[in-house]
Amino acid sequence: MIIPMTEYLSRQARIKRIRDMNHLQIDNFRALAPIRLPGITEHDGLEYIDDYDDYALLTYQLPEPVDIHDLMDRLEDDMGLNILYHSRTGFSESSPQHCCAYSSPTYEAMYKFNAQSGANGMVSILYVYIFESLEVMLEFLKEDLRQHSKAAQFQGMELPRLVADFM
Repeated sequence: MIIPMTEYLSRQARIKRIRDMNHLQIDNFRALAPIRLPGITEHDGLEYIDDYDDYALLTYQLPEPVDIHDLMDRLEDDMGLNILYHSRTGFSESSPQHCCAYSSPTYEAMYKFNAQSGANGMVSILYVYIFESLEVMLEFLKEDLRQHSKAAQFQGMELPRLVADFM
């Protein structure tokens, strides 16, 4: 298929613009997060940055494992994030746990944090999604909520409440 040069150039410019915006948001996050979450999002703990069209995924190896409940408290209190859910895959106390928190859409930053504990309830890796648009962020959050709401033990936000946050 032949693509007209003007369409090709506009696609290239859009890709570059998105990538530039992702890099700016990544840089902003990397400057702010170690101040707000010391010991969690330190620069030397950042293992990967995967840059996609509509979002970037930052993978942090925590210097010391953190209890998942303590992590959720810090995300909520220190970063001002909303807890989307906390789930446990089984009924046993040693079942892995998952949690998700996100930034309020009223702020300029569009973040989603995901963590999973081992059998001991400790988190070693933190995933941070930085979104380009509220629409993409909301779709990711809805899918995340849908998948984890089927867990054996689930405490989370109701979908209408989540959607209302984005109105």
